[in-house]
Amino acid sequence: MTRFAPLRQIDGYLPLEDYGLIGDGTTAALVGRDGTIAWLCVPRFDSLPLFCSILDAARGGAFTVAPEGLMESRQFYEPDTGVLVTELWSPSGMVQVTDALLFHSGADLCEDAPAGRGELLRLVRVLSGQVRLHLVIEPRGGAQVELRSDGLRLRWTLQPDLDLSLSSSVPLTGLRTVRDCRAGEHLFVLLRWGKGRYRYHPRTPDASLQATIDIWRRWSRCIDYEGPQEPLVRRSALTLKLLDHFANGAIVAAPTSSLPEVIGGVRNWDYRYAWIRDAAFSVYALHRIGLTQEAAGFLGWVLEAIEREGHPCVLYDLDGNQPPPEREDPELEGYRRSRPVRWGNAAADQRQHDVYGEILDCAYQWAVRGGTLD
Repeated sequence: MTRFAPLRQIDGYLPLEDYGLIGDGTTAALVGRDGTIAWLCVPRFDSLPLFCSILDAARGGAFTVAPEGLMESRQFYEPDTGVLVTELWSPSGMVQVTDALLFHSGADLCEDAPAGRGELLRLVRVLSGQVRLHLVIEPRGGAQVELRSDGLRLRWTLQPDLDLSLSSSVPLTGLRTVRDCRAGEHLFVLLRWGKGRYRYHPRTPDASLQATIDIWRRWSRCIDYEGPQEPLVRRSALTLKLLDHFANGAIVAAPTSSLPEVIGGVRNWDYRYAWIRDAAFSVYALHRIGLTQEAAGFLGWVLEAIEREGHPCVLYDLDGNQPPPEREDPELEGYRRSRPVRWGNAAADQRQHDVYGEILDCAYQWAVRGGTLD
């Protein structure tokens, strides 16, 4: 297990290695070692970011659960899952935050089918001492708040038609809530988006979290690898799975946009799309460790995309179409002042002949392992 380490910022930002990735096969979030969710697009990978303080600490928006006076922390995953645990230490006590994008009960991650509930659970336990806990939700661009009996309904300024709600086991006073907690206390906050903000939840948050852990571990049993650095290989496989769009087999190159190749540089691209080259390498890796369903799902998806376009393209959006035109966002300063921030990707207009070979390679990998092609 990782050790506690002091928190440090560079140019007002956490180092990138201080973020952990969670996801549900529809979208993904970055959770900082400071208890802040600094990146989340809803409802999908390629939607507008609800939180993107990783691209602008002041204006990007974030969702923070952390004790006052935070000094040190550590992060680790529940074994063989995409569920992340952050332990935060302050001089007065220690808090554990478990973050998960929840799955539907009984979801099978080997199927090309949606599994996510459209829910982000933050489960909080006070492990020791007495802490003043800060719960802060700041959507990018702001939100109008309506107090409800179980929490908040949010009308997001940048996407007012998207239903957003925040429920909690403790009273919320608005976008910012401060609560004094003692060792042994246990609370949760649950962010929902999409339809069904009044849905009934027969399961407790603890049960929903355990169901999500169980679903991840059932999938992880399909990993067939014995060799050097087995824990790292398994974690790498899980990371690739977190980039998989479960509904149709597309694999995004990254869940983020505009993180710079060089700090202060301008090569800051939107990678929330499926590049044929990147996905082909992922398929090759997944095949080698027994994850054939993900490889088959991508092959089917890309062949359908080619038929739709009439020829292979460099990259596609999640639906197998061309991404939106690239544009620069003048409002955000970029990670550590690395401008510009971009949405969309102009590489879709390029001609790269290697895509033919990569598609053929995916088909070959499928056929050589017993699959059939029409």
